[in-house]
Amino acid sequence: MLKKILIENLTCIASVGVYENEKLNKQKIIINVEILLINKMKTHTDNLNDVADYGKFRRTILDIVKSKHFNLIETLAHNLIKKIETFEKVENIKLKITKPDIFNDCSVSYEISNYP
Repeated sequence: MLKKILIENLTCIASVGVYENEKLNKQKIIINVEILLINKMKTHTDNLNDVADYGKFRRTILDIVKSKHFNLIETLAHNLIKKIETFEKVENIKLKITKPDIFNDCSVSYEISNYP
């Protein structure tokens, strides 16, 4: 049975970008994460210790986003995926970061995955 946690449309303010305006002003980013979990989790116990706590994933993402300025969303995504994959019960991750306001006529996104 396939088990996933999805964190969808996590909107936060980040210091990210190489353009001068981006270095001076934080901007909105939207993060979507799909976390494939190990199959051996005991989901029938109704005990938080037996599953992956999505609140910890959310807090980790927000802490990393706020930790410093990132020149590239690719670097931020790499840092996020590397940290999330260290959590117990995590098998694979797909992560997407979107800059919705970088241009007037489109959003820009970057997606990374360690799925096989």
